[in-house]
Amino acid sequence: MTKRKFIVRVVGIVLIIILGIGGKVYMDNKRFKDEMLNVVNSGQAKQVYEKTLKNADSKALTSDGIIKSYKVDYDSVKHNPMGGIMLKLIINDDNQLYIRVTLDQKENGRLTNSSGGGSMPLEDMLEKENMNND
Repeated sequence: MTKRKFIVRVVGIVLIIILGIGGKVYMDNKRFKDEMLNVVNSGQAKQVYEKTLKNADSKALTSDGIIKSYKVDYDSVKHNPMGGIMLKLIINDDNQLYIRVTLDQKENGRLTNSSGGGSMPLEDMLEKENMNND
């Protein structure tokens, strides 16, 4: 075997190994993302979202509340390095109005919102509404 054929074979083997590793990493990341999306779409997560919204606006999801509807911003779903899943809830179909949520699973298996907060425009609207009610 000539030196050239040997080099071509070695390069080919290295490329196959790199493609195999890259494919495995991609599939692992995709599976992890799919698992996060399953949690984000679960009924238990929806209960957490609605409780979070009601904490921000006691009349949330009613015709009297500031927060009338919400949807999950799936592009914002990320793993929190400290544990849990970070995401944004878009309020009233307005991308400027959102609440950040960090879903965390407790020892008993229940999901909770361990941190988060609203966008400034939403916070301003809620604060203004609270002042009007006082």
